[in-house]
Amino acid sequence: MPENQVKNFKQMFEEALFLKGLNIEKLAHLADIPEDYLKAIYNEDNKKLPPAPYIRGYLMKAAEVLGIDGDVFWQAYKKNFDLKISGEKDNLPFNRFAFKKADKKKTIIVILLIFAIIYLIFGISKLFSGSLEIYSPLSDSTVVNQPFIDIKGKIDSRNRLLINNEDTPADTNGNFEKQYSLQPGINIIEFKVKKLLGKEIKITKEIIYQQ
Repeated sequence: MPENQVKNFKQMFEEALFLKGLNIEKLAHLADIPEDYLKAIYNEDNKKLPPAPYIRGYLMKAAEVLGIDGDVFWQAYKKNFDLKISGEKDNLPFNRFAFKKADKKKTIIVILLIFAIIYLIFGISKLFSGSLEIYSPLSDSTVVNQPFIDIKGKIDSRNRLLINNEDTPADTNGNFEKQYSLQPGINIIEFKVKKLLGKEIKITKEIIYQQ
């Protein structure tokens, strides 16, 4: 590159900056051009610049702020510097306002981890959760005139049911049914559900057998 040609572009640039009372930083801000690219153009650092179409766009915007002919500015630049030809492998200029392209594999892994955590949370909550429903007798205190009572209810099928500390089996749906013999007077029936984890559930019923 002939030295006088390099000076022609740079002299044009410097003179325009001087006449407008600007520096590279202020020009980059006014023209909305990445400062690093404008500095690279000014300092002839082609390795840091994007393909030619982007450089032309930057120079046109800079020329508009500087009040000079953009085409003349661009032609002077082309004569002085070897330009990159835009190709499919060229990287676009960095946009500080754009979201970074996410790595697909990392995104999939993150999504799977989220689902796994949700599954574990619900799975653990089920281990701690439990239920005990008594269908018969419904009242906490019941009076009967027969020596037995039918006990019916439902629990979580994964849990263990004891009625007056006696294991009482439930079917696969958690339903249980049992005929309980009564003594004359007050009979206390304690229903207790023991979960795999967590606290026990207890419900007490009072059955009064009147002969």
